[in-house]
Amino acid sequence: MKRRKAVLAAIGPTRAGACGAAVLLAPRVEESLVPFSLAGYLARPRAPARIVLCPSGRSLPADIDFLQEASQRLLWGAPDPVLAGAIEGLLGSLPDKTPRLARGRGVAAGRAGPVPAALLLEGPVSSARALSLASGDARYWIVESPRHVRVERRLMDRLRRIGVRWFALEPIAVAAVLAFPRLARARSRWRSLFPAGTPIWLRRPPPTGGRA
Repeated sequence: MKRRKAVLAAIGPTRAGACGAAVLLAPRVEESLVPFSLAGYLARPRAPARIVLCPSGRSLPADIDFLQEASQRLLWGAPDPVLAGAIEGLLGSLPDKTPRLARGRGVAAGRAGPVPAALLLEGPVSSARALSLASGDARYWIVESPRHVRVERRLMDRLRRIGVRWFALEPIAVAAVLAFPRLARARSRWRSLFPAGTPIWLRRPPPTGGRA
């Protein structure tokens, strides 16, 4: 039986830009590529969980802003072992994509000290739903995936300011950042947004007056 090819999402500020990036990426990856804007990716609950981020190259501030928004909006860790064990007890099992570290049971598998108040939010999370929960005590919000969260950026910023931390049972993994040379040279300004060792793939700058 023929093995199904893995799929990788190419995410850019716009879908048109992501399509162009996907064409450039195709010869260097084994996976099939599906292009998305960031908003389009978040609107697809079953979109690929492995991604390549593809800034447009329009300007350095715009590229860094895109990477910062993508990091804040997509890269949510799995709940720690104590919380994961409690969730597994409620649900009966954890998704296969939940990292192995977070699948332990019992207090001995977790950190010392009190377990933080947490909310398990199943299904879609709208801005209205998030706003209604913000007045509660829990500041650890656990969702199935960042792709299930439909909260506008302004409200996400507000939730961050009041201490809400998001976690996902099915985290998203960054395979690489496809960066123009100018962005790559400024990596000290944005590298901390991503896990250590995240590859940076160089992309040629567009012709003068051309598109990124």
